[in-house]
Amino acid sequence: MRILILIAIGLLLYIIITHLLRKAKIEDEQARMEKMVRCEQCGLHVSEHEAIQQNHHYFCSTQHLEAFNESK
Repeated sequence: MRILILIAIGLLLYIIITHLLRKAKIEDEQARMEKMVRCEQCGLHVSEHEAIQQNHHYFCSTQHLEAFNESK
């Protein structure tokens, strides 16, 4: 009878731990996902925090920002 109780406790702990690990893994993957934006000049997709923004337009480099402003 003791063995069955120990097995049940072990199984319960296993289920709880695997559930917590899966939840942490999903949250980690969501945290790594970043919004990607398109450069107005060349079309390259870069992450939003790396892009240079001006008037709701995104650019991959200052050269493309300057070229875009000159073409206007």
